[in-house]
Amino acid sequence: MKRNNIIKGLAAITITGCLASCSSDYLDLAPKSEISNKDVTTSVTAIRLAAYGVFKSQYMQYGAYYGFRWFNGEPWLSAVYGDVTGGDYISYFWQRSSPTIVDWQAMSADNYTSDIIPWSYCYGIISQCNTILSSLEADAEPTGEIAFRIAQAYTMRAHAYSRLLQIFGPRWADAKGGSELTVPLRLKQPDPADTQMPQASMGDVLKTIYNDLDNALELYAKSGVKRTYAWEADASVAKGVYARAALLKDDWATAQKMAHEARQGYGIMSADTYVTCGFAKNTSETMWAVSDDYSGIYYASYGATYACNGAYPTLWGNTGGGAISMDLYRKLDAENDVRASLFFTPDKVSEEVKPLFYTAGYTAAASMNVNVLMQLEDGTITGTPLQKELQKFAEERYAACGRLNGWSFPYAVAGEGTQIADPATGATLTQFGAQFKFWGIDGYSSCAYNMMRASEMLLIEAEAACHNSQEAVAKSCLDELNANRINGWKGTDLTGDALLEEIKVARRIELWGEGFNFFDFKRWNQPIERRVWVAGDATSGNWPSVMVGEGTFQTSKSNGWRWVIPQNESQYNTAVKGNNQTPDPKE
Repeated sequence: MKRNNIIKGLAAITITGCLASCSSDYLDLAPKSEISNKDVTTSVTAIRLAAYGVFKSQYMQYGAYYGFRWFNGEPWLSAVYGDVTGGDYISYFWQRSSPTIVDWQAMSADNYTSDIIPWSYCYGIISQCNTILSSLEADAEPTGEIAFRIAQAYTMRAHAYSRLLQIFGPRWADAKGGSELTVPLRLKQPDPADTQMPQASMGDVLKTIYNDLDNALELYAKSGVKRTYAWEADASVAKGVYARAALLKDDWATAQKMAHEARQGYGIMSADTYVTCGFAKNTSETMWAVSDDYSGIYYASYGATYACNGAYPTLWGNTGGGAISMDLYRKLDAENDVRASLFFTPDKVSEEVKPLFYTAGYTAAASMNVNVLMQLEDGTITGTPLQKELQKFAEERYAACGRLNGWSFPYAVAGEGTQIADPATGATLTQFGAQFKFWGIDGYSSCAYNMMRASEMLLIEAEAACHNSQEAVAKSCLDELNANRINGWKGTDLTGDALLEEIKVARRIELWGEGFNFFDFKRWNQPIERRVWVAGDATSGNWPSVMVGEGTFQTSKSNGWRWVIPQNESQYNTAVKGNNQTPDPKE
């Protein structure tokens, strides 16, 4: 090994990523905490720290964009681009704070912060990986931990390019066989003077992703090293990224194979684990998580905003922790599916109270808040029957988690006699369909956000097997999952398109709130429909009645659901032609 080459290439590498708002700055690494020559005692030390820096980029407080709804890396990316823009996850927090994201206006604006962030974030990771890989070009046969860390760099570069395709690329059905231009391929650190980096085709980007992952898997096997932390990548994560990338290409054979191999060694969590805070700590399913020590990143933690007992839903009380669309919820077998127990819906209350979910004054039309308090003629503040049922349900869910020390009460439901500024909306916003799936474990609502888990791989395998005419495999995968989710599950007798549709619904339910909804509907080439709440109509949806972006989002919208390439790229890189030239069709 040419250790001096490694030290030269890595001695100044930073252990944090960067985001910038203009020019080519985002292609560089912002030196937050440098590895000095003095600290580099061996080449292994240098490359390990460099690799850790890449992973640190996935979950941290980003100073440049922290003020934009607490951007923190991978969880934020998943929530905003995978769920907030979708149809199954309803977020009053995003409706209030950034309605242009909810209604997709921002998708076509090349100078919006929400357009710049994912581009800068992904290329920041790519830049770090390129630094590691370019510094090791002289080493023909890396072994041991060196090989392991190079494999991690290949894995993370492939992951970042997959993310870019999800957000800025077309769906495969619109990719003209892979020839459609997408994003620039940067496979080495660019020369700042080189302002000509044309967009690569979707086929070429996917080829690069596949090649990177092939290289990674070969090096993981050669290294003989196992990862130390759940936030690191390893061979199982690389195969999971491979399966995800294959979905972008409708490459069902590769998707099925890689998803199956990726989940080996991981068990599907039990129903009891799933519903008793299986998303606050790592479980048997956790393949890749942002943390495994739960120390969190303070108020930038995922749970601070999105946990049912998060700091913002409970302390500030005007954001909510997200709610499930009733149109999806109605697809559950609510009587037997344990996942139904994680949402506050009409079937959780008495028959007398149930109509109040669709009664103006008891459910706030503008926000879908059901934690409504009433002010009586004598000025007393009292809870409505619906609010009291919510209090009871919240206490039941809190007890199911064991009322663990340091775990805040969910949504901090206000009681009778509470003095509040706005009696019409209540003290703490809790939406119709409010989720009790995600929990925080301390005052900052830290939690182990799963970036990849075995159930996702199981569902990829099932979906791909359907397309590969292997229905027995697809049914076996679905049975393995549902046996751990639905009491008395006896299997399915569906076939063909009906079986595929059941697997799609199972995916939407199982992975709800984990950042897949928008991306799945995009690749499925299916429109997203949001149905609003209508007073007195118990068959209506539960999207706020004045919600921005309600209605049907056709597959042609926003040039095939592509975020426009941001201005900070096109101003620097004059070879970029853009990816959003077609105006939105009238709908």
